[in-house]
Amino acid sequence: MQEYVPTAEPLNFEKIWAMFQETDRKFQETRNLLDNKFQDTDLKQQKTDKQISELGKQIGGLNNKFGSYNEGLFFPSLEKILENSFDCTNLARRYKFRDNGNSFEVDLLGVADEACYLVEIKSSLREEAIEQLEKTIKKFKEFDKHYRNEKLYGLICATDYDDETMNKVLKSGYYFISAGYDIAKLITSDDFIPKVV
Repeated sequence: MQEYVPTAEPLNFEKIWAMFQETDRKFQETRNLLDNKFQDTDLKQQKTDKQISELGKQIGGLNNKFGSYNEGLFFPSLEKILENSFDCTNLARRYKFRDNGNSFEVDLLGVADEACYLVEIKSSLREEAIEQLEKTIKKFKEFDKHYRNEKLYGLICATDYDDETMNKVLKSGYYFISAGYDIAKLITSDDFIPKVV
């Protein structure tokens, strides 16, 4: 391949052809460079996307564990409240109901003689909890054939909350239960001897 070197000579077909070939070669080199850069960038982007996806899964798993922890912490106290304050005789933790391939879950279900109590447990209270409870109640009425015709009451329980959001829960007609001083309990045995360190 002949490389064009500018001279003061007049242009002819061979010189113009050589210039086109040189220009084409430089375009090809530039295209190859850009393709390599794009491939490198694409590989880095794929790696970053994979890391972000993995991080999202880990955070989701952590949220689920924290939610389960929060529920486990509240269940004993909530069950007492449902039994003593609402005369519930049947209690079901993580009550699941299914219909036509759909599956729904209520954190805690309390059943009394003439009513059901659906409890939604939150670590941090946000306004979305009200909407979520309303959707759960609607789905419960629609899909659970056992309690479909019972009166339903909603309760929201939260560890962390502000007064404004709590008041919105109450104004929406739902009970609100907060974490109290009796949530933690000291357990010892008759033969327990504390260790002095």
